[in-house]
Parts: sequence; C-alpha cells; structure tokens
Amino acid sequence: MALIGTIDAYVPGTSFSNYVELIEYFFSSNNIAEERKKDIFMSCAGLAVFEELKLLYPATDLKTLSYAEITKKLKERLDKIDSEIMLRYKFRCRRQSPGESGENYILAVKHLAESCDFGTFRDSAIRDQLVFGVYNRELQKRLLNEEELNLRSAERIIKGFEMANNNTLYFAETGAGVGVNSVKHRLGGRSSRMDRKDRSRSRSRERNFSRNRDSRTNYRKFEGRSRSGQRISSRGRYANFVCHFCRKRGHIQKNCYRYKDSQGESVNYVKEEPNPKEVQVHDYFKRLRVDYSSESEEEDLHRIDTHLGPQGAGEDSQSDGTKA
Repeated sequence: MALIGTIDAYVPGTSFSNYVELIEYFFSSNNIAEERKKDIFMSCAGLAVFEELKLLYPATDLKTLSYAEITKKLKERLDKIDSEIMLRYKFRCRRQSPGESGENYILAVKHLAESCDFGTFRDSAIRDQLVFGVYNRELQKRLLNEEELNLRSAERIIKGFEMANNNTLYFAETGAGVGVNSVKHRLGGRSSRMDRKDRSRSRSRERNFSRNRDSRTNYRKFEGRSRSGQRISSRGRYANFVCHFCRKRGHIQKNCYRYKDSQGESVNYVKEEPNPKEVQVHDYFKRLRVDYSSESEEEDLHRIDTHLGPQGAGEDSQSDGTKA
C-alpha cells in the first residue's frame, strides 16, 4: 500500500518538536501502527538524529527502545528551553527591523509571548511591545496618542498605516499621484539637475588633476634648472662632479663656460674691414650726370634711326627746308 506524503530528514538547528509534530500528521494520515512508528522515524529522520541517539545511548541497543522514549530524549537534547527570565528578555528586546512588514512583526511578538507565561497580562504585554518596538516613528506617535488603545486596535492601526504607505509608494512609482509627484513630473526631476551638477564637478576635477599632473611633469623636467634656465649646480646631473678647468663642483669641463670663453667658442667675433676712401658727394653727382646724359643721347639717336629711317629723315630735312 502506497503512503501519502513524504517526510524529509531533520535539519539540525531547527525545532525538533515541530519535526515530531509533522511526523505525527504523517502517521495519522497513513494509519501507521504504534509498533511501526519507531522504524519509520529512524529511516526518515536522517544521519544527524541517528548520531545523537548513539551519543545519548552509547551502550544500549536502539531496537530495545520505544518511539516515545526516543522522541522525548531528543526533544530534551535538541530543544533546550531557556529560563523564564531569558524568554521575557528576548520578548522585550524584539523590535521591528527596517525591511520587516507590520504583520510579520505582530506575529513574531505573539509567538515570543506564548513562551513567557504572562497569563492574563498577555494581551497588554503584546500591545506594549508593539508600541515600543515599531520602526516608524510617525506610527509610534499615532499609537501613543490613541485613546484606550488595546491589542486589537493597535494591530488595526499598524496594518492600516502600512497599507497606506504601500499605496503612496505605488502612486509615486507609477506617476499617478497628485501633488508633489505631479509637480516633479511637470517641472522635471531634481535628480536630473543633480546629475548635471555631478557631471560638471567631475569634469572640473579631471581638469584640475590634469593641470596638477602637467605642473608636476614640468617641475621634474626643469628640476635641475633655475628660473633663468641655467642649471643649478646643487641639483643637476653633474652635482657631484668637479670641473677639470675651473676646479668647481657642479659641472664638467665640456659644459664649463670659462673653458668655452678661453677657447673662443662662446662669442663669434666679426673682423671689421677697413673703410673705403671717402669720396665727396658732389663727385658722385657729377659722374651720375655725365653717365645719364651720354646714355640718353645715344638712345635718342638709335630710336630715331630705327623708327623713322632714311625717308623720315629726308622728309624732315625737306620740311625743314620748306620751312626755312
């Protein structure tokens, strides 16, 4: 006959009492007899439970033990019960975490209150802890200002406040809200302006960084030179060298200015030629006038011979004769 459902192995660290309660439901749904419960439990519980039984009964054959004895011993071993003061301390320290829902927080506080044995003070203790440990300060003020607050009304206020916040967030994300969100959509989000400011700040930082890097590079480049561009003897390449010519530290003979001056390399001397014989100004004008007059007369005669020819000359002579 096939069994209904399955039973997983026990996970160390979890409640063993809950595991036993789950197995009891499995036994009742499949009508398991009492004498078979131990065998099914031992085959389903897993290796961790079997090793714990070996430690609890080192010199005893497990087959001689009953199912009730095994489960009772394992509960005492795996489910250690704290003292009453420790349980109440955990209850008082229970607060709502930032990502925890209000409903889960209410259930957790109620679960801790079950093991504290408050008696008739149970509902009041749970109400006080809900008000004390709620995460939202606005919700806490609302609970404190509520008249005749009891556990039922506190649960209703916490759940309603959480639902209203969820609806507000939904409208803000979808853009369907009215008020601040609509104005933000019309005028443009502040995040875009802040992004532009951040980008401009990053660009200015990059420019300053590149400017400082260039200044450091230039300083290294002219590290051994003074402001006039001359090399400083105390920080140059040849700071520890002594010149063989002038016997001074900080340079070598090749770069010594005194040595170059002695060799005539630093100054290029120009030999001056003697001045020519002085000539009077009127002599130049005389020569210029004679040359110009002779050249002009020859050019005029040549121009007349080439353009007029012999006939032109005769006509000119005849015309001159007639005129005469």
